[in-house]
Amino acid sequence: MKKNNQIVMNEKKLQTGVHRLLSDPSKILGTQSGKRLQILSPGRLNVHEGPDFLDIAILLQGNVVVGDAEFHIKSSDWNLHGHSADERYNSVILHIVFDDDGTKLPFETLLLPKEEVKKASEDELIVPVVPDVFSIEELQQFALIRLLRKTSDAKKLLNQHELDTGFVIFASDFLNKYFNRRKRPLYTADRLEQLLDVLPKSHVFAFLSRLSSGAELQIPDMMQQLIKTKITNEGAHLRRELVFNSVLPIALCLANEESRINLFLWYWSTPALHSYGILKRRFKDFPQNFIWQQQGMLEYIRNYGSKTLVISDVINDYGFAEVLDFYYLGGSPYKKYPFEEE
Repeated sequence: MKKNNQIVMNEKKLQTGVHRLLSDPSKILGTQSGKRLQILSPGRLNVHEGPDFLDIAILLQGNVVVGDAEFHIKSSDWNLHGHSADERYNSVILHIVFDDDGTKLPFETLLLPKEEVKKASEDELIVPVVPDVFSIEELQQFALIRLLRKTSDAKKLLNQHELDTGFVIFASDFLNKYFNRRKRPLYTADRLEQLLDVLPKSHVFAFLSRLSSGAELQIPDMMQQLIKTKITNEGAHLRRELVFNSVLPIALCLANEESRINLFLWYWSTPALHSYGILKRRFKDFPQNFIWQQQGMLEYIRNYGSKTLVISDVINDYGFAEVLDFYYLGGSPYKKYPFEEE
């Protein structure tokens, strides 16, 4: 019995190591079938019966898929443990193993190096967790929810209007909020209106048009150019906010698979221009090294009080799977993954 308890303890410790390795959203991995995989959110460690990781979000071949993940030493352990007949595992979208011994399963298998997992399970957490607020893993969830929410709103507009009109309406909504949320606005309403007038003739709209046509673009370079190149007489901070809140969501709606992968990669790897004092005071133990960290904090503030909010819950509020053609929920009847084999 002692031996069995020791095995369980070791597996739980390894699960923690796996969870930490999955907490880098800027890393592109590869599944055993050769598909490109990016962990957008590592989800929550499950301390009860059922899948090891709940509400994990992945970018698989340019498609956002949300569900659960299971960790085993060998891929054949899935059948050995009888998970196929257990309905608690119906929403599993990813199997994480040290050894793929050829077991065929209806979802992707990710191979992780055992030594890296063991090291991660023994390392101290780099970012401290604040009790009763939220964890760094939940911060990633909120960052992803914010981006998907804005992208869903953009998609609804593009379904009703041509690209130029939809882009102007979407940008106008953001600029109005930008102006109204500041007690002492840095920009007059006239200056923001001037920026809005220039947008349809700017290099920003030209980028979206090229993206819509399916052209092959150097996404990281072009996105960096968008946040560095003036549109009219706006400052760097406003331009950066405009790109992240208006341009990126529309770009995700227009992008093909390759471009979408690179857009998500850019989102998760772009450094923050500076720290926000209001966020530093509110989340003093969390870094603001990257834009996604700030975006996650802002989304948490927007939903403050909903501490149990997880990505799969949000689908009912925003209808991501019904609006976005690259969003899927594991075990959902909404639609079949386009990359699944019949």
